[in-house]
Amino acid sequence: MQKSSLWDLLREPFSEKLPRRTAVLIKEDDFSLNFAYPSDFGSLGWLFDSRVQTTYDESPIASARFAEYSFPDLTGRNVARNTFYFDSMEYLPSLVRRQAVFTNIGLEVAERFGQHPDGGFFWRLRMRSRSHEPFVLDKKLYSVIDLHAPCTEVKAKRPSGCLELVLGDKRLFIASNHDRFGTFGSDDYARHLRRGRLTKARGRCRNLVLEHKVSMEQGQEAQVNLGISFVSASLALRAQKESGLEQRVKRKWDAWFEKLPSIQFDSEADMRAYYKCWWVIRSNYYRHPRWGKTVLEALPVYRGYWQWGLPAVEWHSSLNPEIGPSFVKRLLDLFLKYQRADGYVTHAIYLDEKIPGETWMKANAVQTPHIPWVALRYYHSTKDEKSLRIWYPKLVRYYRYLCVSRDEGFMKLHLWAILSSYDTGLDTTASFQRVTYGENVCREDFCYPAIFAAERCRYEQAMGKISTAIGGGEESDWQERADMTMAAMNRILWHEKKGWYGVLHQDGSLDTRVGVDGLFPLAYGLVDKRVASLAKRNFLKLLGEYGVYTVAPGEPGFEEETYWRGPAWSKSCSLAVAAASRYYPDLLKAVKDSLVRFLLKHPSVWECMSARTGKIARGDVGLMATPVVSSNVGAGEAMGALLTYYGRDVFSMEG
Repeated sequence: MQKSSLWDLLREPFSEKLPRRTAVLIKEDDFSLNFAYPSDFGSLGWLFDSRVQTTYDESPIASARFAEYSFPDLTGRNVARNTFYFDSMEYLPSLVRRQAVFTNIGLEVAERFGQHPDGGFFWRLRMRSRSHEPFVLDKKLYSVIDLHAPCTEVKAKRPSGCLELVLGDKRLFIASNHDRFGTFGSDDYARHLRRGRLTKARGRCRNLVLEHKVSMEQGQEAQVNLGISFVSASLALRAQKESGLEQRVKRKWDAWFEKLPSIQFDSEADMRAYYKCWWVIRSNYYRHPRWGKTVLEALPVYRGYWQWGLPAVEWHSSLNPEIGPSFVKRLLDLFLKYQRADGYVTHAIYLDEKIPGETWMKANAVQTPHIPWVALRYYHSTKDEKSLRIWYPKLVRYYRYLCVSRDEGFMKLHLWAILSSYDTGLDTTASFQRVTYGENVCREDFCYPAIFAAERCRYEQAMGKISTAIGGGEESDWQERADMTMAAMNRILWHEKKGWYGVLHQDGSLDTRVGVDGLFPLAYGLVDKRVASLAKRNFLKLLGEYGVYTVAPGEPGFEEETYWRGPAWSKSCSLAVAAASRYYPDLLKAVKDSLVRFLLKHPSVWECMSARTGKIARGDVGLMATPVVSSNVGAGEAMGALLTYYGRDVFSMEG
């Protein structure tokens, strides 16, 4: 299929109904934390974020709104608060196009906001007068920059005129072809604008107002150019002055797309979905001062790395020429370097931690321990035997920790239990309700889910292969353990009549609710054909229009729009693609098509949505799910699922 411009192909329209504005995200630089996203849709503006800390809350440092006011109004004496609507909005890699129609003055604006290919934000506002002769659009337009923390100083750099705003330990540089500017200590700038005055605040500044004078007859055009940077005045000035930037952005992205693994796609929709995943992955780039080029878990929310996201990180890093498999090594080194004395390995590392992983290390929370088979895939990609030798004894200690803390103190089943649903990364799926929050007045201390049975078996299989690779001579011992785990999983967790792998509760009952937990043995290829055949009817229940349900409709605890209690995730889709490729080839295309619809439903790649309607889902506390999630359950998992569909099995340990 002809690719032409993949950048153009990925164009996505959006509207004011965007569930979270951070779904539309423009970075200042490919490898920085600084990014911008649309402000409230009642204004033509952008919010700017450059924090290091992880948080679900939107935390902008500043907002910039173009032509928020104009002077004079129809009376010729007062300032007017402008009103407008968006006629169209489009999102492309590193660029947003919007068309704004002002309703109280004769003005239309074609906006381009994007990342300068060499760093910094460029903001172009092409204005066109809709005033009819003999009237002239003769106004002062006032654009407002709100600072969410007090600015201690505003410097007008000479001779460039670029403004430098001092915000504690941060700087914000704004270059613009404005005529005048004023600073204000509080939100009382509107009172001063009523008199047509721009003043200079004494002390700390909270608002910066830029004045642009326009005088245009019918059909005439004029342009406001801004360049904005958290890094330097030179980047802001270059972004403000340089022309032809949209074409440079396009060429840069198309050149990168051409370097990625090529696929003979069945449809244009598949192609769009695949390269959209890569777009989102690239949006999560970061250059850490100590660790070098990395890919964050999810820039707007999780600034760091999660253990359960390691498989998807390996999938996209090993194929990505800008990152490469060396990133996987650095990440595995990082997790295992700070291993606790008892063998525990943290499940998440945040950028702002003094000791990597210390936050979760205090809580003893684990998540699906993928490390051995990710390490094995890395080895097959690089032949780096030295790293395997360093990691192997650490992984042995981690294995012992999991066996002691998740089995030997409980039922000694040769399986692994969980102490909370959060141990699995599947968070609040229905069959884990009892161990996390309690269910029907019943609360338990632990349970044995299928996901950890499958993961233990896979851990042991991978350790055997690692032992072989480094000449350790322990492969038969590891394989014996894997066989024991598989036998225990099939004996204890498989329910013949229901045809599904269940969760063994602390009271000895087997919870057979059909959901994502029971998909893991199938995805990992741990079941025989007879068992897979019996599970097929339940597998079919999980297939939705927009992805794969995490809990099948009709099962106890199913909730269509609440987190892991029913909505589809990229993770559930990738597991289903893997399972179908192993056992249900007749269903493989249906699973893939539902994933593609999931990916193309909204701008960006989202955590989860209703598998029936595509409506964005919510967490248990009511928080809307998150966009731009890269390596854990978003673009990385989805891209891996598409690769698997097209013949590259990313769940294979062979790499």
